[in-house]
Amino acid sequence: MVWIIKAELKGDYKVFMEFNDGTNGIIDFKEKLSNDHRLIIRDLLDLEKFKTVKVGLDTLCWDNGVDFAPEYLYEQLIIQKKAA
Repeated sequence: MVWIIKAELKGDYKVFMEFNDGTNGIIDFKEKLSNDHRLIIRDLLDLEKFKTVKVGLDTLCWDNGVDFAPEYLYEQLIIQKKAA
């Protein structure tokens, strides 16, 4: 099981995160937010709301109640690293 131990904003919609196993990297959330049909997710396109990102419940979460499963975020980083 993986979980996030550290998160830092690294630009518009970009978050650096580190997992408990040492895996780390940056995910750009802009496309995910733009393409999601759920209003609560699209709400984070407002940069001020997006900037409320923090680690909570072992994953990324925002003040509006959005969070993503740590396993999903981990998988996204692995996919990025394989594509690079």
